[in-house]
Amino acid sequence: MRASTLAIPLLVLSACADAGSDEPQDPCLLRSASRCDVRESDCQEHAHEVIACIRGTDHPLPAIEVMTAEEYAAAHPPGPSRTPEEQRLFDQYVRAYQLLWLLPDGWEEPEPSPVAAPYISYDSARDTIVVIADGTQPEFELYGLLYTLVLAARDRESDLDGLMLTQTGTFDSKRALVALFAGEATFFADMARARELDYGELAQRFSYEKAIEETRHDFASPSVEWGVAMALFQYYYGANYVLGAFLDGGQPAVDALYDDSLASTAYALAGDGDIDAAFSAIDVALPAPPEGFRYLSQDSYGPAMLQIHLTREYGLGSEAADKTLARTWVGDRLVIAVNDSTDAVAVVWQIAGPGGEVRSTIVRSTDIDAWNAFEALFGG
Repeated sequence: MRASTLAIPLLVLSACADAGSDEPQDPCLLRSASRCDVRESDCQEHAHEVIACIRGTDHPLPAIEVMTAEEYAAAHPPGPSRTPEEQRLFDQYVRAYQLLWLLPDGWEEPEPSPVAAPYISYDSARDTIVVIADGTQPEFELYGLLYTLVLAARDRESDLDGLMLTQTGTFDSKRALVALFAGEATFFADMARARELDYGELAQRFSYEKAIEETRHDFASPSVEWGVAMALFQYYYGANYVLGAFLDGGQPAVDALYDDSLASTAYALAGDGDIDAAFSAIDVALPAPPEGFRYLSQDSYGPAMLQIHLTREYGLGSEAADKTLARTWVGDRLVIAVNDSTDAVAVVWQIAGPGGEVRSTIVRSTDIDAWNAFEALFGG
């Protein structure tokens, strides 16, 4: 059963400039936001037609459900609180991420806040766009509708939930897929919002350089949660990667990315296809953990997450560093180990070399004895 919901927090997209006030007449040109209320069917159909014009595709308009924030909250009550064991597991992951500078020291989970307008999401299980809007931020609301219409179109073409289940087996590959569809939706929504008819010529003038530079700033800031940094990566590095494909071959080249670029975030991090792509998992058996420890998880976190860590620990954030890491990427394995008696946490991040061997190892722990033990075990 397909049950995911693809949502967009509209304020993240505030870097887009406001469009002019002239009202376009061509149906492929987006109306001004003041003349397109996303809660009205006429506006919804118009936005759908504009996206179809840009992408050169023809899909039926998905169902669109307009709700108030109160109605949404009633239909989506909060889930049960974590059990003590679930909370302990959550806290162990938090400490592991803090050891790698992926969460700030002293980080506390924020209290959940209710959904508020504007909030526009695509429910792929029901092929339905959910619109929560009050008309007070019409440009943001219209952008959100455009974004989700692209998601709906891509889901019909590629079955995003199916790809997530069958083609992404690691953290890294899942984030690669999200960077593709979030980047595609960002790119085409930006194209629509520019309100120009010659989309090929418009794309030639597009640049995500400023947005990517701002994302690198968040990569470098230890106060920014890794989830926020990766969300921006998925929007803007993803959009830049899709832009390159569009310039090379239009919509067919964008479609091909869903066959060719799901293995790793290396593709979006590089921003082009000029990478070796000789990816290899580190499949050397893990040694028995030090006494008192057990392995909590192991996964490939990929080059984008590693770049966040490297930027925060060593200041290695630049376009050249992005491309060097991405173009030489082979694979990685991040292992989290815990001691349930002492609550000590250790992380071991192994980075593969050209032949798939372990080229380098990062070892971090909450106490020096555990660090010594894991350093000796893994040769970090």
